[in-house]
Amino acid sequence: MVPDLLPLVKKQLLLQTKQGYTPVVVVSAVKNITDTIISYLKMLATKKTKATVENFIIELKDKHLQLFGEESIQNADKIFSLLQSDLETFAHNPTIELEAKITAYGEKLSATCSAAYFSDKKIKATAVFAEKIPLLTDNVIKDADILYSESEKKFASYINDMTALPVIAGFTGRTKAGITTLLGRGGTDTTACFAGAALRAQKVILWKDVGAVYSADPKLVLEAHTIPYLSYEEIEEAGKIIQGKAVQYLRQNKIQAEIASLKNSKDRTLVIEGKKSKPGTKMVSFKKNLTLFSLHQGEARGYQRLLEISDLCARYKVEVILIWNDPAYLHVAVEDTSGLLNQLNKEIEKKLPQMTITGVHMITTVGSFSWKDVNKFNEVLYHFDKKALMGACPYPQSMRMEGLIKDNHDITKLLRIMHKKFIKK
Repeated sequence: MVPDLLPLVKKQLLLQTKQGYTPVVVVSAVKNITDTIISYLKMLATKKTKATVENFIIELKDKHLQLFGEESIQNADKIFSLLQSDLETFAHNPTIELEAKITAYGEKLSATCSAAYFSDKKIKATAVFAEKIPLLTDNVIKDADILYSESEKKFASYINDMTALPVIAGFTGRTKAGITTLLGRGGTDTTACFAGAALRAQKVILWKDVGAVYSADPKLVLEAHTIPYLSYEEIEEAGKIIQGKAVQYLRQNKIQAEIASLKNSKDRTLVIEGKKSKPGTKMVSFKKNLTLFSLHQGEARGYQRLLEISDLCARYKVEVILIWNDPAYLHVAVEDTSGLLNQLNKEIEKKLPQMTITGVHMITTVGSFSWKDVNKFNEVLYHFDKKALMGACPYPQSMRMEGLIKDNHDITKLLRIMHKKFIKK
């Protein structure tokens, strides 16, 4: 939720209503608010802040005031008061449950202020919170999965009975015991896709400040262009565009989605059934500065060590990106998502001294590929780096090809080469 897009959202809602549609809105927190709350919680828990809770609330109010205006902010006074009370409790007794509850206030404030902002003579809007519906999840506090079968009918009934336009706070749910949960990275998209599936919506529109999906990062590849269509499988393989568990809700009820720009109606990508999506390479991307753990099968059976490596990665909250197990080697590529990679490396060196640790970059293409495409990918990869550590594997109906090169190479240069070789103008 950013300032220059808010009036455009209201304009779209008025247009959709005029055309006879019944929109349902799911909102994220105001830009940077969630990070601000999380940062303050860390300082509260460690007693490393001089900012009082009262002053922090004033800071949050000011940021929302700048976006929504004074009249909309007045509707959120009760939410700010509840947030202040929870922060004061957290300062004395920090728990993971209360941390999640407080983090969720970003979306609640956004929904409350947005509903007031959208309301006028033509639209009456009201904020909706997951706890009230309820939108039930499992008990994983910070990365919960929605209990679809138990939430679908309750959600649909609740929303269909509303006379006002629902403005739903995304990213949050609750357990059966009433504990607030978070849906993880991209959780607002997950809420939106769940809502679309539960309501059997004609379309789920994911408005992004960056617009549609591009064939590559346009800041790095001048020839990058908007991708008109992606299948559910392709968008899932692309990662980070729509959260994987959000895509499953679209797929199971064949709900069409649109990733679009509010500023340019032509800048959009449709997410559709695979059979309607054309074959070929759709996009090229990369991940920099990964770490590759490699174990020669002659030194120890790789699959016997995989559980140990996975457990260590989970303990240090380092994300496993790729696992490759062949007769010669076990390879595990990881991304430092917690800042604890150095500690993980030291423990692996101690417990698994036969493990080789290498800094790598990963190049990825997403689309619908044939074996001919896989061979071409590997030829380009090994022409760029004859000592490339890993290439794509030829398997039927693959949606993703990946290659690993050492981190002393220019991955941006390889990105441009792959885009030129694989992406049609």
